[in-house]
Amino acid sequence: MYTGSYKCLELFARPVGEQKGFVSIIADDGGEMERRELEHLYGNWLRIPVAEDTAYQVELKDAEVTLAYLSDTEDILDTGICILDAENGFEEMDEVQFREFIQSSYREKYHFSPVINWMNDPNGLCWYQGYYHMFYQFNPFGQEWNNMYWGHAASTDLVHWKHLPVVLEPQKEILDNLQIKGGAFSGSALAGENEARFWLTRHIGPHEDGEETVQYQTEMRSSDMIHFSEERTIIKEKPEGTNFDFRDPKAGKFGDEWYLVLGACVNGKGTFLLYESQDQENWTYKCPLLTENESIRTIECPDFFPLDGKYVAMGAWMNHYDEEGRFQMSRYYIGNWEGADLQIESEQWVDFGSNCYAVQSFCHEGRRIAIGWISDFYGEHIAVKNGAYGSMTLPRELHVRENRVYTQPVKEVYDLKDKLLYSGKENALKLENIPDNCYYAKISGEMQGDFSILLGKDKDKTICLKAEGGTLFLKTSGVKSEAIRFVSSVRNFKNAEIFVDGRTVEVYLNDGEDVGTKLFYNSQTEGCFELASRELLQVEIYTMKSIW
Repeated sequence: MYTGSYKCLELFARPVGEQKGFVSIIADDGGEMERRELEHLYGNWLRIPVAEDTAYQVELKDAEVTLAYLSDTEDILDTGICILDAENGFEEMDEVQFREFIQSSYREKYHFSPVINWMNDPNGLCWYQGYYHMFYQFNPFGQEWNNMYWGHAASTDLVHWKHLPVVLEPQKEILDNLQIKGGAFSGSALAGENEARFWLTRHIGPHEDGEETVQYQTEMRSSDMIHFSEERTIIKEKPEGTNFDFRDPKAGKFGDEWYLVLGACVNGKGTFLLYESQDQENWTYKCPLLTENESIRTIECPDFFPLDGKYVAMGAWMNHYDEEGRFQMSRYYIGNWEGADLQIESEQWVDFGSNCYAVQSFCHEGRRIAIGWISDFYGEHIAVKNGAYGSMTLPRELHVRENRVYTQPVKEVYDLKDKLLYSGKENALKLENIPDNCYYAKISGEMQGDFSILLGKDKDKTICLKAEGGTLFLKTSGVKSEAIRFVSSVRNFKNAEIFVDGRTVEVYLNDGEDVGTKLFYNSQTEGCFELASRELLQVEIYTMKSIW
C-alpha cells in the first residue's frame, strides 16, 4: 500500500473465530509498527494515521477486512477516497482497477452504488459550496441489511460521483452486543452558506421491533462535509399515541419558518408528524400533517415541500401490498397547506415499478431534485464477489402539472448518451449484443394498439414493457416477482424513455407523467431490445457511458 497524498488509513474489520484479533501496519522504510486491537464483536471502524508518500504492509491476525481505503487529503472532494484491494495486499486502485474490481453483469454502470456491500435510503441530499452531496444507509460488512452506518459521495454534476469517507457508525453498545440492532438511521440536511445541518434518527433495540425499540432524533453540523460535529438529541419525546416507529426527519424552510416532518405510526395509522422551529435549534410538535388510512405499518422517509404553486408530501409505505401485489411502494400527495394539515387534492404512487423506495428530494437553483433507493423487497438479489446490494435511481427533476407529479431525469443524465445504435420508424425491431447491457432508448408515437418491448433476457428470464388494452406495465417472467404486473397509471401512451443498466431498468412515460423502476438480475454481459407493435413507432437507441 502506497499512501501518496493521503494521511489516513480506514479499515472496516471484524473478528474471525473466537479471538477478537488485531490489525497491524508496518512502514516499508522501517518505521514503527501501528497495531490496533479489534474491540467490538460486530465490526470495527479503524482510522489509522499514516505518513504521506510512504509504503506500508498491512497484516491481519484473527481478523477480516471488508472495506479499506485511504482518506484525509486536501482535495478529497475532487479525488475521492483511494480504495484498497483488501484481498490482494491492500494495493491501491486507480479508476481502471476500480472498474475491474466492480465488473459484473449485475452491477450498474451509470447508476450510483457503493464501493461494496449493502446500501439503502438516500440521506442528507444537498448542494453545498459547489458540490452535490449524497449520504446513504450503509453496511460495510456484507450484502445484507444490518447495523447502519452513513456512507457519503459527492458530485459536481449529479451524475459522476466520488466515494468519500464513511461519516457515521452505530452506537457502541450495538457494536458490542449481537442481540440488539440499530445505528444511524435515515435523515436529511439543510445547507447554508458556511455550514450544513443534518438531522437523523438513532435506533437501538431488539432484532424484532417492538415496545423495547427506541428511536430518537439527533442533529449534527459540518462546515466542510468531511468533518462533523458531535450529535445532539433534539427530539426524544413522542406525541401521544405514537408507537416505536418514529423516524427519518426531513427538514425544510418555507418563508421564515423551519419545518420538519417525521414518519410515524400514531394510533395504528401511518402518519406524517409536523414540527416547527424559528431557529433550527428548538423543535416543537405542531400536528399531524397527513394520516394514511390504508393498512400500513408506518410511514418511512417522509418528504414535504412546495412545488409549482402546490405542496407535495411523499412517503414510503412499510409492510403494504397494493391490489396488484406490489410490496412497499412510495406515495405522493398534492394539495394546499396553510401551516397545519395538508388539504389533499390528488395522490398517486411515486414509482409504479415497486423497486424505488425512500425517495428524498432537495432544491437547488430552482430545481426540485429527487433520488430514490433501488430496493429489492422481492428477494431477487444475487450475491457475487465484490458485489453491492442496492443502488440509487437516476437523479430526477420533479414538477406538478395537471395535479400530478411529473418526474424526468435531470438534464445532466443525457450527457452520458454515447453511440447511436438505431434511429428510425419501426413496428418490429430486434437489437442484440448491446455492449455491457447498458443503453438508452426513446420511443414515441400516438398509440392506440398494443405493443411489447423486450428489455432483458437471461435464459428463461425476461423483462418487458407492455401495452395491453390501454394499460401500460412492466412484466417479468422466470423471477420471484413474475406473478405481479407493475402497472402504470398512464392510459394514453405518447412516448417512453427507457434506461437499461445491468440489473436496473427505469422507464419514464409521457415526458414524466409516470416512472417505473424495476430490478432484473441479468447474467448476460450484452443487452437486447426487441419491439413488436401494431403501429409504427419512432425509435432511438444509444449506448451509455459509465460514470466510473
